[in-house]
Amino acid sequence: MSDARIAELFHTVARMSHRRDVARKGSPVYGSGQYRCLLTLEGLGEVSQRRLAAVLGIRAASLSELLGKMIARGWARRTPHPQDGRTYLIALTEEGHAEAVRARSMDGESAHELVEALSDDQRRQFAEILETIRDHYAQLRGEEA
Repeated sequence: MSDARIAELFHTVARMSHRRDVARKGSPVYGSGQYRCLLTLEGLGEVSQRRLAAVLGIRAASLSELLGKMIARGWARRTPHPQDGRTYLIALTEEGHAEAVRARSMDGESAHELVEALSDDQRRQFAEILETIRDHYAQLRGEEA
């Protein structure tokens, strides 16, 4: 099988999986930056807007737009830093934490659905292949996997 055919299959499966997740979750927010930001904030707790942008690897302007949407949904709050008035602290609200729990639950369902057709041996091989690809891309970018 050619490299092009393997890449085509990979992208086809990724698109199908994404469409299935969006259909199941019933919310256009999933698959967007809001989803990633929501789960990152859940893990970090209250954090400066600058630090959050760095962790997410996005520009400050992009994060500001993202946070505006999350604040409008009631998922996050932005408060001035008590020691540095030029900086804002970002944290999830109770509604944001509840949404993060819901998102993680759906992630588990998605993960199971992704590999349920594979035998245990195929799952192990698939994981090893994905780790190899991840490590290769990290090396190309000069990062750690």
